[in-house]
Amino acid sequence: MSTTGERRAIVNAPGTAPTKDWVIVTRNLQRQYDMGGEIVRALRGVDVAIRRNEYVAIMGPSGSGKSTFMNLIGCLDTPNGGEYWLNGLLVSTMSDDALARVRNKEIGFVFQTFNLLPRATALQNVELPLVYAGISASERHKRAAEALDAVQLG
Repeated sequence: MSTTGERRAIVNAPGTAPTKDWVIVTRNLQRQYDMGGEIVRALRGVDVAIRRNEYVAIMGPSGSGKSTFMNLIGCLDTPNGGEYWLNGLLVSTMSDDALARVRNKEIGFVFQTFNLLPRATALQNVELPLVYAGISASERHKRAAEALDAVQLG
């Protein structure tokens, strides 16, 4: 387990890649939106350091920036300022194409209101992300069937 001092040292070293023990590091992460001419500062200098295999809960009242933060660390949105490191990659400055590759290879994201394809079977819905990963049809089918069996839905 890491100490508060270790976390502070990691987040207080801007421009420096974190060691491989740290899976997520944000430094002074900022996100603001223009809402009809008014600037909304959703995140103001968020510093976070999360070690590999660590469980973390993001908590706060409605409107405190939880969803904005999750969209940033899920690479669904980009920050206006600060740094975001994921597995040693500085993702806060990546292009949209590079972010898409990171989402495909590094991140699993379950939305609060997820949607399955209603005309597809459970197996086909589970297979879908593997299509985007370039996995062959036979391998997709095998992996999806194993995943459904593992959770007793096969």
